[in-house]
Amino acid sequence: MLTRLESRAWETPLYADFPRAEFAGRVQKMQALMAESGIDVLVLWDEKNIRYFTGYHNNLSQAGSFQTATVVIPVERDPIIIVPDFFCGVAEGYTYIEDIRLIVEPHVTANVRNIPAMVADVVKELGQGQGRVGMEAGSLGGMMIPRPLNDIDRFRAELDGAQFVEAGDVIWKLRAIKSSAEVEALKQATRASIDTYAELAGAFRPGMTEKDVGLFIRQRLLEKVHDCEPPLVTASSRRIPMYDVPAWDDGIPLNPGDRIIFEPLPSHKGYYGSCCRIFNIGPLSDEVQERAELVDRVQERAIAAVKPGITTGRLWDVMNEGFQEWSNEPYVFDQGGHSVGLRIHEPPMIAKGEDLLVEEGMVLAVETWTIGKGEGRDMGPVFGVEDYVVVTSDGADVFPGFPKEQRSLGSDWRR
Repeated sequence: MLTRLESRAWETPLYADFPRAEFAGRVQKMQALMAESGIDVLVLWDEKNIRYFTGYHNNLSQAGSFQTATVVIPVERDPIIIVPDFFCGVAEGYTYIEDIRLIVEPHVTANVRNIPAMVADVVKELGQGQGRVGMEAGSLGGMMIPRPLNDIDRFRAELDGAQFVEAGDVIWKLRAIKSSAEVEALKQATRASIDTYAELAGAFRPGMTEKDVGLFIRQRLLEKVHDCEPPLVTASSRRIPMYDVPAWDDGIPLNPGDRIIFEPLPSHKGYYGSCCRIFNIGPLSDEVQERAELVDRVQERAIAAVKPGITTGRLWDVMNEGFQEWSNEPYVFDQGGHSVGLRIHEPPMIAKGEDLLVEEGMVLAVETWTIGKGEGRDMGPVFGVEDYVVVTSDGADVFPGFPKEQRSLGSDWRR
């Protein structure tokens, strides 16, 4: 059963990520795109879409036993949010939405299975039981409806007179262009990575393991930003290639000559920053230095090519051409970056053969990688770099990054 909150406890939410105008602007732009695409009502289940349009989020989205929120956006009316009754305060604390619907006894399995019917009833209440209902599906992917398939089948069955249309690509058309507030959140998260690298450089000591370094990075990031995914920390001494979070055992020591990949994933207001760097343990050999500089040059060439109207596939071609020109070898990866935001990877991808256009206001992670050949299944030497850029009217502005010339930890530590 759904009940409607009679009145909000606070007119202005106490903990909103952004001002009212930011969220109102997003909804208005979405409604304009809906009208243009012939969508009468948009139903959102994906937690990132819900946060984008309303600011609502919580730390139980992974529970799986119940739906933490569903949002219905009509083309000509204000949004409606549907939440478990015990999350009423969360909706009031994070969102500006006036129409808050509450699911009574939301842990009871029969009630959970009935959520699709409750949401469908809201769509009917809006007069769209036979309208065009937008769903989070489309060619670009990147959205997830966290409900069992039978729940979505039930939702469709409850609206058997409606026409369901793919709205995912329309949503990405809006989300791909970042506002100044979003850009600042991304920059703040990225600065946390940069500052943490500087702290690690000062704190690194012989005898540290991959686990020690991974925990150091995670703890320092959490002192600076709202949240942090387990950071990607991979030592070259792993026996097989594993581009992964740290192995949380104590069996991977860091020794002179090893290389270690860092891709911290801090988030600020839900927006993920990153600044991928690879460090040598101890001094670099001439061969390693030359390879690291090659990767940097290819990335710089790609960043110089970023501008509105270029395809992301063409940016990958620029990387490939750089490797071929400067090392007589093709680019080994099928991707060289992606858009960023409330997800770590968002479309468009900078990848081989992509035909999506770069647009002003996008924030792209531009990354280049190369891997040498190891013995057997051992990981060969890995070289890579990643930086964010925001696309301007005639090019791109690069986010601040950790100095690339600082390539080693324990530079005076030798075998």
